[in-house]
Amino acid sequence: MKKILNFLFSFPFMGFLLLVLAFSMAIATFVESGYGTEVAQGLIYKSFWFSLVLFLLAVNLLVNFIRHKMYTRERIPVGLFHISFIIIVIGAAITRYISFEGMMHIREGESSNSILSSEDYLTIKADGQTIQKPVLMSEFSYKHIDEKLKVDGREVEVKSIGYIKNALRTVTENPSGTEMIDFVLTAGKGRENYVFAKGNKVDLGNMTIGFESPGASFQFLSRGDSLLLVCDRPFALQSMTGGAAVNLNAHDTIAVQSMHLYAVDQYMLLVKKFYPKASMGVSKDPTGKANENAVILEVNDGTVKQVVNVMGINGVKGEAISASIGNTNVEFTYGPIPLYLPFSLQLKQFQLEKYPGSDSPASFASELVLMDQEKHITRNVRVFMNNTLNYRGYKFFQSSYDQDEKGTVLSVNADELGTTVTYIGYLMLAFGFVLALFSKNSRFHSLVVRLKKLSAVTAPIILLFFFMNVGQASANSSELASIPKMDEALLKDFSRLWIQGTDGRIEPVSTMASEVLRKVSRQSEFYDRSPEEVLLGLNLHPELWRSVSLVYVTDDQLKGILGVTESRIPLTAFFDDKGGYKLADQVKAAFAKAPALRNMLDKEIINVDERVAICFMIIDGDMLALFPGPTKADKWLFAGSTPKGLPKADSLFVNRGFELLKESLDGKGDISGSQIFASIAAYQKKFGSSYLPDESHKNIEIFYNKVNPFKRVFPLYLLVGFILLIVLFVNIFRQKPMNAKLGLAFLSIIGLGFLIHTSGLILRWYVSGHAPWSNGYESMVYIAWATMLAGMIFGRKYPFVVATGAMLSGIILFVAHLNWMNPEITHLVPVLNSYWLMIHVAVITASYGFLGLTAFLGILVLILFSISNKENSKNVKHFILQLTTISEMSATIGLYMLTIGTFLGGVWANESWGRYWGWDSKETWALITVVIYSFIAHMRLIPSLKGIYTYTIASVLGFTSVLMTYFGVNYYLSGMHSYGRGSIDSVNWSVYVIVGVIAGIIVMSNYKQKNINFERV
Repeated sequence: MKKILNFLFSFPFMGFLLLVLAFSMAIATFVESGYGTEVAQGLIYKSFWFSLVLFLLAVNLLVNFIRHKMYTRERIPVGLFHISFIIIVIGAAITRYISFEGMMHIREGESSNSILSSEDYLTIKADGQTIQKPVLMSEFSYKHIDEKLKVDGREVEVKSIGYIKNALRTVTENPSGTEMIDFVLTAGKGRENYVFAKGNKVDLGNMTIGFESPGASFQFLSRGDSLLLVCDRPFALQSMTGGAAVNLNAHDTIAVQSMHLYAVDQYMLLVKKFYPKASMGVSKDPTGKANENAVILEVNDGTVKQVVNVMGINGVKGEAISASIGNTNVEFTYGPIPLYLPFSLQLKQFQLEKYPGSDSPASFASELVLMDQEKHITRNVRVFMNNTLNYRGYKFFQSSYDQDEKGTVLSVNADELGTTVTYIGYLMLAFGFVLALFSKNSRFHSLVVRLKKLSAVTAPIILLFFFMNVGQASANSSELASIPKMDEALLKDFSRLWIQGTDGRIEPVSTMASEVLRKVSRQSEFYDRSPEEVLLGLNLHPELWRSVSLVYVTDDQLKGILGVTESRIPLTAFFDDKGGYKLADQVKAAFAKAPALRNMLDKEIINVDERVAICFMIIDGDMLALFPGPTKADKWLFAGSTPKGLPKADSLFVNRGFELLKESLDGKGDISGSQIFASIAAYQKKFGSSYLPDESHKNIEIFYNKVNPFKRVFPLYLLVGFILLIVLFVNIFRQKPMNAKLGLAFLSIIGLGFLIHTSGLILRWYVSGHAPWSNGYESMVYIAWATMLAGMIFGRKYPFVVATGAMLSGIILFVAHLNWMNPEITHLVPVLNSYWLMIHVAVITASYGFLGLTAFLGILVLILFSISNKENSKNVKHFILQLTTISEMSATIGLYMLTIGTFLGGVWANESWGRYWGWDSKETWALITVVIYSFIAHMRLIPSLKGIYTYTIASVLGFTSVLMTYFGVNYYLSGMHSYGRGSIDSVNWSVYVIVGVIAGIIVMSNYKQKNINFERV
C-alpha cells in the first residue's frame, strides 16, 4: 500500500496526469467540433473519470506541498501559487456540484420569480410520485436513465434506450392513439413544423400557441372529430384558393378549415391535418435544422413494454408526454425545469439602443422592479451588459431579448460561494507568481544566479517572418480615377475642426477620420487619399464612393453569403438588385443570440454590419457632429440637421453648411470651402469656447495622429534587435567579445527607439486624458514599453537582453497594431466593452512572445547539438547551457503571464454573463497550453526526463499548443471564439516546409546529443 501511495504522490505520476489532462481536453475540443457540445460534455468534461483526474492532481499537489514544506517562510512564494490551484479546483467543484444557473424571461409589464435551469432534467410523474433527474443526453451517451416506481401496485421500470438530436415528429393514425394536430407556422422567411397532442404549447415570445393548454393566446380546441380555434387578439382567415380575407375579432371561436391560412400578428398558420386518433414517432432531420431533440424511453410494467418519445428543445421548458399504465396516466417531461427565487423581478421597460441611422443594436438594458415581500423591499434596478444585479446570492446578467423588443432574457447565476473561492485562488495565484519572480528561493532566481556565473556572452537568434502591408491588396486604384482629389489646404482646414465622437469625446476631425478609415477598411491610408478626404468624400459624393472597395471583410463564409471573393468590397456589394440588405437576416439572428453563444461568424457579421452602418452614418451626416449645441449638456449637432433653440442664422448654417460646401467643390458656389470651414470653426468657438480643449491640445493630438509613434518604432525594434542577435551569435563562434563601439551603437539606436516609445506614451496620456493602459491597445503598448525598459536596465551588462527585449517589444507592438486596426470609435458590442477583456487579451498575447522566444531558443540549441563534435563539444556545451538558462527564464515568465491571462478571461466572462468557465474551444486550448508548459517546467523533477535535450525538444514542440490556441481554434474548431470548422480548405505549403525543417533538425540533433547531453539542474 505504501508503494502505491508513494507512486500516486510522485512527480512521474503528476507528469502523467498533466499529460492525460491536456490530451483529453484536446480530444474534447475536436469531439465538440465534430459531434456537438453535448457529446464533449458527456464523454469528457462532465464524466467521472475526468473529475477523478482533476481530483488526483489536486491531491498529488497537496501532498507535495506538505512533503516539500512549501508552507515555510523561505518557500511560501512558490508554495502560494501551487496551493492556489487547489483552491481554484475547490471553487470549480462548488460551482459544478452545488451552485446552479439558468435563464429568466420576462415580458414588459409582467413579473417573474422563477428561472429555467441551464441543465436538462427528465421528470416522471405518476400516482403522486415525482422522479426528477438531471441528464446530459447525446447520441453517444444516452443510457443515463434507469428508474423504478410503483404504479397501480406494480413496479414499473423506465430506461432510456436512445436519443435523437434534431428530431422530426412523425404522425400516424392509430385507433388506440390520442388527438393530434399537424400544422405549419411561418414568420417572415422562417418556417416551422409542429405536431401537437393535447396540452402541448409553444411560446413565441409575444404569443403562445397551444392545444387545450391553459394560458395559450392562440388556442386549438377539439370537439369530437372537429377542431376549433380561438385567439385572444384579432386575427384573419384567408383561403389558399383565393378570395378576400375574413377579419375576426378577439375571442371569436371558429372551426378550423383545410386549405386556409390563419394570420395573427406577424405569423401565418396552416393546419395540415387533425388526427382524432394518432400516435407520434420520431426520425432524425437529415438537414439538421430541426430544433427539437427526442429521448426514447422504454417503459416496462412487467407485462407490457412501451416506447415513449419525449421531446425537448434546448432552453425551453419541456412539454409533457403521457403513457398509460393500467388505469394510471404516467407523465414524462424532458428539458430545463423551473427554479423558484425568494423574490420577483418585474420588467418595466426593455430599452434597445441602435446605431444612428441603423437597425443594428448597439446596447440594450432592462428597467426592472425588484420586489421582495419577505424582506419588505421594493426598488428600481437597471441591468445591462457588464452591469449586473446582485441580490441574495443571485447575480443577474443582461443576456438577450425578444425579437419584438418587448421582452428581456436575463441569465441568472447562484454561485456566490464558488465564485468567491475561485477568485481567492486567482488572487493567490497572481500574488504568488509575482513573489516567485523576486524570491531568492525560487527556481527563477536560481536561473538568474546561474546566468551571472557564466563568463561568456551569448544570445538567441529568433527566426522571424515579418510582413508589413505597404500596398493595398484588395482595392483597385482605378476605382479612384473618376473621383477628383481635394485640395490639400482645404483638407488641412477640415482636419483641424473639432468633432464630437459617438462616445461623447471631443476630438479633432483628424482623429475621427483616422479611426473611421481604420475601422471600416483596416488601413491607415487609402492609396493617395488621406483619411480626411475619405471621410469628406463619403459625405459629399456618396454616388462616387459607394462603388469603391472600402469595407473590409475577412471571413470566407461571409464572403460567400455576399457573393464576393475580395477582402475589401464596395457598399454596393451589400445590397441586391432590389436594394435589399443581404445581411439583414444574418444580423438579426446574430444579435438575437446571447453573447456567450455567438461564434466568430456571428461576431464578424456584427462587425461588418457595423462598418456598413458607419459608412451610411457618414453619408447621412450622422457622424459629422461638428456643431456644438446651445449648452454644454447638449449633444453636438450633425451636419444637415434641423436644430431647435438656435438663432435663425445659426440654425440655417447647421442645416445648409455642407450643401454649400458641396456646391463650392463642384464649382457652383460663391463661397470657398476654406471660408465655410472657417465659419464652422467660428461657430464652434461661439458655442463651445467654455469647454473646448485649447489649441495646443489640438495641435499635439494632430501631431500624434500624423507621427503614429508606436507604428513607427516597432520595425526599428525588430530590425535592430534581429541584427544585434546575429552579431552576438557570430561572436560566439568567433570566441571574441563584441566590439565596444559597435555595441554602443546598437544600444544607442534601440535607446532612441525607446525614447520615441516613451514620448508616444506621454503624448497619448496627454491627448486621451487618462493613463495609457486603459484599453487593450494601450495595455499592449505599455507592456511592450515595460519589456524594453527591462532590456535597457540589464542591457549594459548583457547585450543579448537588449536584443531580446527589442525583439519582444517589437512583436508585442506588431500584435498591438493588429488590434489597433479595429479601434473603438463607436459603441462596441456591449459584452466586449470590458476592461477585464482588454487586459486579458493583452496579458495572454504578450505571453505568446515569451513562449515563442523559448521555442526559437530551443531550435537554436538543437542546431548546436547538430553541429557538435568531439573538438567543439566543450564550447557548444557552454553555449547550450547559457541558451537553455535564458530559455527556461523566458518560459517561466511566459507561463506565468499565460496562466494569469487565462484566468483573467474567466473573470471577464463571469462579470459579463455569469460563467467563468464554459469549456469553449479557445479557453480550453489556453488551459491546455498552461498544462503543457507546466509539465515542461516540472520535467526536471522526473528522473527519466531531466536531460537538457529532452527539455529542448519539449520547448519546441510545446509551442504547437500556442499556435493551436492562437490560430488553429479559429479555423478548425467550433465555438464562440472560432470561425467554424472547415473555413479554410488547406494548410499553406510553407507550414509543411517549416515542420519538415524542424523535424530534420530534431532527427539530426538526436544523433549528436549523446556526446554532450547533460541534466537540467
